[in-house]
Amino acid sequence: MGGGRLDVKLTEGPEAFDLPEWPLLVERDPYRHIFATPEWSRVWWEEFGAGRRLLVLTFCDPEPVGLAPLVLDPETAVLSFLGGEDLTDYMGPVSAGHESQRAIADALLDYAVGEIPSWCSFDARCLPVPFGFAEWLVEAADRRGLPFEMDEHEMTAVLSLPGSFDAYLDRLGRSRRHELRRKLRRFEEAAPDARLTTATQETLEADLEDFFAMHRSSVGEKGRFMGLERAGFFARIARTFQPIGLLSLDFLEVGAKRVASTFSFTYSGTFSLYNSAFDADAAALSPGITIVVLLIRRCIEQGLRRFDFLRGTERYKFDLGAERLPLHAVKITRPDGAKGPCP
Repeated sequence: MGGGRLDVKLTEGPEAFDLPEWPLLVERDPYRHIFATPEWSRVWWEEFGAGRRLLVLTFCDPEPVGLAPLVLDPETAVLSFLGGEDLTDYMGPVSAGHESQRAIADALLDYAVGEIPSWCSFDARCLPVPFGFAEWLVEAADRRGLPFEMDEHEMTAVLSLPGSFDAYLDRLGRSRRHELRRKLRRFEEAAPDARLTTATQETLEADLEDFFAMHRSSVGEKGRFMGLERAGFFARIARTFQPIGLLSLDFLEVGAKRVASTFSFTYSGTFSLYNSAFDADAAALSPGITIVVLLIRRCIEQGLRRFDFLRGTERYKFDLGAERLPLHAVKITRPDGAKGPCP
């Protein structure tokens, strides 16, 4: 398919998270990621959706081929994909295949303009460039005479994993490989008893407290990031994904002391490093870099295909071999007077 007209079914409110087609479409999506799952979306909505409308569109041909979880903020008259860009690294629709995306973009805009009142701009952020949906969205807007803007507003970093850790090191190049080995050797000499541990269902609550405490001990903006609201979100995400085997809350331990931690997900052959922290008192040993390298080695041993550092352009990601993956932001303006005046 790709050019046919799709039927659209609206499900409003949190009952949408129980739609049987949602997990099935995620599993069929070649670009699937943890942020597209109904489990992630339910937690985000329950934490941050107050005062907004949840509008989930299912696109059918005649069977479901796509789904778009949308949020309408009545106060700002902004329509967006579900998620917040500070906590949701990738956003956009779920589709059964790349060939469905053009028809989904067309059907989404037609339905939004014709059937969803009270929005003035559609603000679609964190759309990964390789997925291609941003281009279909602006093409659909252009054909309908809707004003639009498209920018590359963010960047993620993704590392393709080879078949062995030695092959990974060889791929880094001489200079970066030498520097990494120097840091690892210094850490191993200073902490020969260091080990990587992972939270279990039984240790999760205590491990979360350790992760939060380490995060809050960081200096500057990072230390202020983990306020009560965000910590509550992280805890709910952890309690949701730990029982189904998708959470990876890891610690680098030296003796009885934890010197670094990461909050990540393993899903569909990809390890996604969502957040991290380290003990500032151990900074001279580079525990933050060390735990990431140990995780890369573990992922390779487990046969995973990708290590996704997610959003941010910190230098260490590219020193470890990651490549840049841009994210598009698309803003579409609704015609004046359509379904009510815009503020």
